[in-house]
Amino acid sequence: YAPRIITVKIPVDKIGEVIGPKGKMINQIQDDTGAEISIEDDGTIYIGADNGESAEAARAIINGIANPTMPEKGERYLGTVVKLTTFGAFVSLLPGKDGLVHISKLKQLNDGKRVENVEDVLSVGQKLQVEINEIDERGKLSLVPVVE
Repeated sequence: YAPRIITVKIPVDKIGEVIGPKGKMINQIQDDTGAEISIEDDGTIYIGADNGESAEAARAIINGIANPTMPEKGERYLGTVVKLTTFGAFVSLLPGKDGLVHISKLKQLNDGKRVENVEDVLSVGQKLQVEINEIDERGKLSLVPVVE
């Protein structure tokens, strides 16, 4: 087998976001994917990995941070619940992209009945299939759970 090296070009002003505070983000990506990442000052990133899957996973995460595609209404994501509040749950779709599932939208997770406490139907860390219901002018995402 041969190690794979792939190259990604990102905007120079995004280098700091990929590295993260004290290197937290880049270390997390390397830990999660097993890839080795080196970043040049011009925004060229070299991703080295023992297999193509690790390299591709790292590239996908880096692109999600540095070359984000704006989510669009109607798109579905498998998100992760990151925070519960009295008025709903915040769900992380992509690194740095969270949306809110309002408590009024949680009925379908509760047999159609009104949800009194968000923590009765959701917990932090839980995976949740969601659809983007609305995006306001500030880019805030309003989500609804997808129940097949």
